Amino acid sequence: MKLLLTFACLFFTLLPTPAQETDSIRLAMENYDYDTALRLIDKDTMPGLPLLYQKGLILRQQGAAAAALSVFQDIMQKDTSSARPWIEAAVCCQSLAKNNLALQYYHKATQLAPGNKYARMQYIKQLLQHRRYRESLQESRSLAERDSSAAVLHLVGMSLEGLRDTAAIDCYQDIHRRYPADYLAVSKLCQHYLAGNDFEHAIALSEAYRQEQDSTNVIVNQLNAQAYCMNRDYPTAILRYRELLQQGDSSFCTCYYMGISSYAVEDFDTACRVLEVARRESPHDINLLYYLGRSYEKSFQGEEGSLCLEEAIGYTLVPDSAMNRLYTALADCYYVAGRYRDQAEVLKMRYKEYDRENHLILYNLALLYQTGLKDSDTAIHYLEAFLKTRPKEEADNPKATIRDGNIIPSRIIYYRAAEKWLKDLQEHKKVEDFFQGKPREE
Repeated sequence: MKLLLTFACLFFTLLPTPAQETDSIRLAMENYDYDTALRLIDKDTMPGLPLLYQKGLILRQQGAAAAALSVFQDIMQKDTSSARPWIEAAVCCQSLAKNNLALQYYHKATQLAPGNKYARMQYIKQLLQHRRYRESLQESRSLAERDSSAAVLHLVGMSLEGLRDTAAIDCYQDIHRRYPADYLAVSKLCQHYLAGNDFEHAIALSEAYRQEQDSTNVIVNQLNAQAYCMNRDYPTAILRYRELLQQGDSSFCTCYYMGISSYAVEDFDTACRVLEVARRESPHDINLLYYLGRSYEKSFQGEEGSLCLEEAIGYTLVPDSAMNRLYTALADCYYVAGRYRDQAEVLKMRYKEYDRENHLILYNLALLYQTGLKDSDTAIHYLEAFLKTRPKEEADNPKATIRDGNIIPSRIIYYRAAEKWLKDLQEHKKVEDFFQGKPREE
């Protein structure tokens, strides 16, 4: 009998105890061996709440959000007074893009645990995502009454932004005063200043942050550089963008504005290089293609520029003013590439469809046919067409105007030049016709 009892005790001693199972599950999770942990949990035919929570978390870690959601929904029925299963289920819903259900679950969690800051913040974020800005403002202000942390105050600011309330600026200024190291408040303020063309304030704020807090923050440096660029301080903008590129920042905004700044200082090779990098991220951006095409044209790469501008024109229908600008640039690229016939067709399209009052295009067409295409007859045709647009009354002393620092001759000068040029071409044509034996036109 004693021997039998000894064997029985030994047998039960060798059986795994609940504590041993728990330790095995914990060890498996610590080693990220989630498959083993799930297998050990599933061996329990009636797992308690702790094991169910672990199972749900493991499934979510493995990317099985739908299965994890089912587990947490099961826990809701068993753990009716706790906010945790509702929060965990809401997280799964966000992974599954079940945003309406996530909103409901976070709301339920706030009802079960009104003092749970995480649940309330997530509920407010869901309200913001659903563009229910008045509710998010009410909830965030209520939370801010007892928690004035930067994270909570940002929710107030985001709600005000959603309502397009200018008080959002005051909110971000308040955050900046309380938490000078908070770069999000600085970036939000800079964005507002840039949107309002208040470049000086954007520069001053971002420079102060760079000098007093962190000179390496990528977001603040991007906005700082953009402010210099938009303020037309291109050398400083280029300096900032070079620092960003050296830090490994090849984002669209950095490369795009670096390209524009380089174009502005006539460093067209750099403009081409960085704009091509930006193009990889946003290949259909018309403004980018315009500046890239222009940069190629200015660096005597007319073929590449033509391809960029042709692509931009083909992407979308844009307002006449933008089409006129694109066709002007495309014509210049064709000229650099020596594609004079294509240039002529673009000029005709531009005059016919988008810039009908710009009669100088007719003069330029005459010049193109005479010098580029060696077609005097067509040149005469366009000179005659140009002179028909001549005003009936001319000023005795036409004056040039200055636009963007460039001297623009008076159009009357072109009419007078066209008149003399046409007369010369017609006389030359008469001589040629005479020697070729052509009869004179009466």
